[in-house]
Amino acid sequence: MPGIARRDPDLCKFCGICRNNVTCPAGEALSENCIGCGACVLACPGGAIKIVGDRAGRKEISISIDGKSFLVPERISLKNALRYAGIYFPEETEHCGVGGCWRCAVLVDGSPKPSCITSVEEGMVIDTRPEMEPLRVVTGFGPHMVGGVGTPIGIRDYRSPVEVALFTHGCNMRCPQCQNHVMAFTGGMEMKPDEASVLLSNMRRIYRVQRMAFSGGECTLNRRWLIQSIKELKRLNPDEKARIHVDTNGSLLTEDYLDELVSAGMTDAGIDLKGMKLETFRRITGTRDSESAEYYLKNAWHAVEYLIENYPQVFVGIGIPYNQVLISREEILEIGGRIAGIDESVQVCVLDYRPAFRRFMEQPEIVEMKEIKEILDGVGLRNVIAQTSAGHIGPL
Repeated sequence: MPGIARRDPDLCKFCGICRNNVTCPAGEALSENCIGCGACVLACPGGAIKIVGDRAGRKEISISIDGKSFLVPERISLKNALRYAGIYFPEETEHCGVGGCWRCAVLVDGSPKPSCITSVEEGMVIDTRPEMEPLRVVTGFGPHMVGGVGTPIGIRDYRSPVEVALFTHGCNMRCPQCQNHVMAFTGGMEMKPDEASVLLSNMRRIYRVQRMAFSGGECTLNRRWLIQSIKELKRLNPDEKARIHVDTNGSLLTEDYLDELVSAGMTDAGIDLKGMKLETFRRITGTRDSESAEYYLKNAWHAVEYLIENYPQVFVGIGIPYNQVLISREEILEIGGRIAGIDESVQVCVLDYRPAFRRFMEQPEIVEMKEIKEILDGVGLRNVIAQTSAGHIGPL
């Protein structure tokens, strides 16, 4: 049965994100024209919006997919219409579901559209196999005083920007405490790789920095877009001082993807390791499917190992989330021991996960973060930084 989005007023925070930030194919979130795409469900900080069965009758409409005619229900997403026709995207769990990553894009009547948030219409002509230029929703171009997990601590002076960054929309994880949830779970205006690269290059010149970063959301979701963007950024910034930093959850970084990123021009990588145990990883990331969670967790750990062992010229920084609600000190010790076994000198930043989005927990105290740093120092790691409400502690 097709579904529609409905809101529980008792849970609604009246934040306006569903109406002001979500790219709603019905024109307005929660309207009678809702197609049940679920974008507003993912974006709602209060968890107030759910997809419920729509008992209203829906007539069938005719569409063309790759030259064949199909009958599908009206008022559903194009992605669901493709499913009715027996067409599925590979690795669907690696899509964002909100029209941010554009990985599910197809040609509709000759124009590229993200199938997850596009309403199916009578007579649509859809091509699922086009070689179109990749697109991605990108915002937040600007300078950063501290940088990210993959920014060397030694270059930060906390008085001037250390890098400029862009933020890609869309994420494959569903972290209840997401710090960038408005970007992670919303769509917007899409950009081509060359457009994003020109803007980021201009920002570099304005702020006189050497580093340019891709963050998010999850910037690795749309592989073709990221690779082409890095290649173009490298072409626009051929000088030896230019650094290209990829900030990622690491969940999709297979060996061949990493090879391609380095070949394209990536010089720095910040990778989050969100646990040792699958249970912890699922708690932190909100990944319900255990098979996907296991795949993501293994990829992130292997990405760190693979980069350090095979690409010594690439600066690698590791992020470890900490909040006692999410992860135990015993598991922090295990994580530290495994990292030390890979490289004792790698930069490790412990991130004080604070209340955000859907999870309301106390932010770790400064003394608590100092103790977590000491646990990691104790296993032999020589370059540990702890993020706190008063700034960074360490690495010494």
